[in-house]
Amino acid sequence: MAQLDNSPLDDTDLCIGTRLREFRMAQGYSLAKLANITGISDATLSRVENAQTLVSAHNLYILSQALNVDITAFYEPAAHPIRSGIRSVSRAGDGRQIDTARFTSTVLAADLSNKKMHPAMDVVTATTLDQVGGMASHSGEEFLLVMDGVLILHSEHYAPLRLNAGDSIYFDAGMAHAYLTPDGTPARILVVNSAEPDLGVDTPVSSSPS
Repeated sequence: MAQLDNSPLDDTDLCIGTRLREFRMAQGYSLAKLANITGISDATLSRVENAQTLVSAHNLYILSQALNVDITAFYEPAAHPIRSGIRSVSRAGDGRQIDTARFTSTVLAADLSNKKMHPAMDVVTATTLDQVGGMASHSGEEFLLVMDGVLILHSEHYAPLRLNAGDSIYFDAGMAHAYLTPDGTPARILVVNSAEPDLGVDTPVSSSPS
């Protein structure tokens, strides 16, 4: 288990906690689920994420395996907070690559924290709701633009919606939803959320199509 330590935590410790939360959310894990997978208590994980305790090298290795990231990723510099005049440029091919059960995501402007918008380029290949664990919801509002391919948007209260390249939609992300493709051909989409999607607290919904 991670060890409590009353000594001040340095920037590296703060970075590890921030990265742990980012990687956990990207996988769609709640603290309780990650605790169940790793054997590290959710209370300890919460303290690590909030830079209130240190984490042992052994537990960091366990976490890296559970979250499917290289252990060195925990030591990347922490994101800079938004302030007057700041900007973040993401060149083609840049961005933080994250693979989830739902899609492959390239998180943009990942070097900035406390953003009011959270952009990402996602690649969707799943064809059934069972493949992605059904529909799920999160806080905030969401804007989606299909860049390439064809996307089938499943959402609560509505029939499945086909979106072609160039089509876009703005919707309440609290309405459960899921992204699919008609035949597995990759669909590349730009997604912008008004609130950081905390997938760890997503509310799952029946995997039956609307």
